[in-house]
Amino acid sequence: MICSRFVHKIGTGVSYMVLVCSCLFPQWVSAQDHTDATNQLKMALLQVLDAELQQWQRQAGLASIKQSIKVTIPSGASRLAACPNQVSIGVGTRLPFGNVQRRASCEALGWSLFIRARVTVNAKVPVANRPLARGEHIAAGDIELQWLKLTASDRDLITQSQQLIGNQVSHKVRRYRAIKVSQITSPQWVNIGDRVVIEAKLNGFYANMTGEALESGGEGATIRVRNLSSGKVIHAYPISPGRVSTHF
Repeated sequence: MICSRFVHKIGTGVSYMVLVCSCLFPQWVSAQDHTDATNQLKMALLQVLDAELQQWQRQAGLASIKQSIKVTIPSGASRLAACPNQVSIGVGTRLPFGNVQRRASCEALGWSLFIRARVTVNAKVPVANRPLARGEHIAAGDIELQWLKLTASDRDLITQSQQLIGNQVSHKVRRYRAIKVSQITSPQWVNIGDRVVIEAKLNGFYANMTGEALESGGEGATIRVRNLSSGKVIHAYPISPGRVSTHF
């Protein structure tokens, strides 16, 4: 059983928590027809990593990935007897690509050792076709899909174009590089000093007036706005560029 937890920030950002949670339960691979411990260990790690990659791909919402797994077994494994029942492969706490190391053990015979793999993953993800500076709003024309080789640091990778379009850059985005959730934020609809339209509603009554934003904010934020007619400072909620809402 693999438990999952998906961390959502903007759109579908990809977190590795789904794989970390699976450490609550060891992953087992049958010995089947393996003739020696070396082959048994290799097949066990290949099966576990392939399953983890498929799980990560589903959580990331990617239609397809290209993967390559090269397993390295220590020479000392050739002196071990093949496990008669099952080989247990420990679960890592990082993304299942890059340089991977896992503990393999045979409970029946009481042996364990670390085995390694080099996992290469390429995925077709949205990238910026030009450098994007902090504060810029992302348009559809700024984004295209490209195959990229991913690294173990790509744990909060943005995998869908719709997660980017209409949002704002919070940290500089480089051209043709993977984009992370931490580089993007909801758009700022109101900036400090902006003249805004204040919409006020109460029991079917509606009014609007002019105000001055004393704070910046976007969707879901609460900002202070000065009513230019009365001079009163109120709390309001940005609802679109240049417009805020409040309640009597």
